[in-house]
Amino acid sequence: MDTKKIRALLTAVDRGSLTAAAAELGYTQSGLTHMMNSLEDELGLNLLVRSKNGVHLSPAGQELLDRMRQLDRASAELEDRAEQLRQKSFSTLRLGAYSSVSRQWLPSILAEFRRVCPDTEVTITVGDIPGTYEGIRDDRLDCAIVSYQEELCRGFGWVPLRHDALVAILPKGARLQDGRFPVAEFDQKEFLMPADGFERDINPVFNAPALKIAPRIRFTNLDDATIVSMVAHGLGMSILSELVMQGIHDEVLAAPLSPPAWRHLGIITSERGQNDRNIKRFVRCAQSVIGRMYRES
Repeated sequence: MDTKKIRALLTAVDRGSLTAAAAELGYTQSGLTHMMNSLEDELGLNLLVRSKNGVHLSPAGQELLDRMRQLDRASAELEDRAEQLRQKSFSTLRLGAYSSVSRQWLPSILAEFRRVCPDTEVTITVGDIPGTYEGIRDDRLDCAIVSYQEELCRGFGWVPLRHDALVAILPKGARLQDGRFPVAEFDQKEFLMPADGFERDINPVFNAPALKIAPRIRFTNLDDATIVSMVAHGLGMSILSELVMQGIHDEVLAAPLSPPAWRHLGIITSERGQNDRNIKRFVRCAQSVIGRMYRES
């Protein structure tokens, strides 16, 4: 049932006239009359008594008056709450990111975003690859900075930001070839796989057609700094990225891979979120900040 019809009927009863109600609500008199006839047809009852002196409720309309007023109040409360939520969605940005992105990029990006959108609150959820993608898919996050995963990215919007080189994490003193660590040297070696999901970035290094490397993988579900510490103590080797290793590589040797490999970092959004004004502003801020950051370096 269209609650606008109920509201129009109550206005007509309160004003005592279809003409006055139509003027107040912005309808034509014929349009309002059609709405009243339609409501009476829906209920199968005559609700209004019309005369040359105006309108008043019929006995059936009088019987239903309290319930119609309750329905009108409930409808108004629903509309008010929906508007509050719409306004909140414009003023809140739910952002997902990896810990390395949160540590190295987000402070500068968020400072720029606050300058552009000072009234927008940003909430940050730090997670792994599958969890962050799932947060976008089930609408717990508005956008996220992640590494590109073709299978997981289907149906999402994607804005590339930067290729983040993968590096070998080795005990100090490890031998290199021309300053690089050959991927083939991982074969049959103890390998510490970082936190859950990041094998999606690393396994393509081992599964390249010309290589097919088979390290002895230990799935650790450990944070980046702990992986580095374990490598420093001779418990294996690993692969992380240049962004991850900023500021935490003093204990180990972080060497470029041969052949080189990257993870591709960017921003994902749902299809619906691609037109959200807050997300568009955040994307522009991220592109600007990352561009300046790496031009300067």
